[in-house]
Amino acid sequence: MLRQPRLDIPDLLHHVMVRGIERRVIFTDKPERSLTMIHLHTSKIFGDDLTKAGCNLPAAGNGNAWNWFAHRVTLMRKKCVIVMEEASRYALIFTGLKKNDFAGFDQVLRSRIIAEASWLCDLPHPGPNEQLIAAVARQCSSTVWSQGLDRSVQAHIRQVADEMEYFVKYRFERLPESAEEEYALGRPLNDTLRKRGGEKDYFYPQKRWRESLLALLQPQISGNVVNLTDFRKGRGND
Repeated sequence: MLRQPRLDIPDLLHHVMVRGIERRVIFTDKPERSLTMIHLHTSKIFGDDLTKAGCNLPAAGNGNAWNWFAHRVTLMRKKCVIVMEEASRYALIFTGLKKNDFAGFDQVLRSRIIAEASWLCDLPHPGPNEQLIAAVARQCSSTVWSQGLDRSVQAHIRQVADEMEYFVKYRFERLPESAEEEYALGRPLNDTLRKRGGEKDYFYPQKRWRESLLALLQPQISGNVVNLTDFRKGRGND
């Protein structure tokens, strides 16, 4: 038997359901539950860099967000930033950042996440590649900030920093000079086995992040028009 329509009176209290009929979930597909915001957790040293450069990001609240952790190191007298995704421990590498890059780091990060997602998944285009870019862009629609690193992530960032120093000093003998070269440097760093607390098995960050990205793809064709050149730059020009 159907219930009577609810009363619609100003300031009337309503009971909000979190389950459907017979306690079924209300949302069964991922788009309704997908993340639309980056939560950037920074070390104190990198947080100070952003503040000095005039990067004014809103403080993080309690909502769901895509968690990335960032720390700055100095290599060959240049400021280099390592940004790591919490779930996959996939690391993005930024070398030789300038003041303008720090000031607009939220856009620098957004562009790189989208670009590396496209490069890593290497899907056909037009079609699947553009769908992936649109899906990732939705998860990067805004950025909030807080200071403090998770200990487990911090240990993995240190490991990446040590490996990066070895590759730069003894293999490449120079720092990368473009977003594509930074991605190339990150490939072997993200192809190293890692392990998260509470998980039994080791995993490859590169493989895990790629799997999570492909899970964002939906069967329907997206109508969004995406300009690939905006994201392949990796960072804005000074």
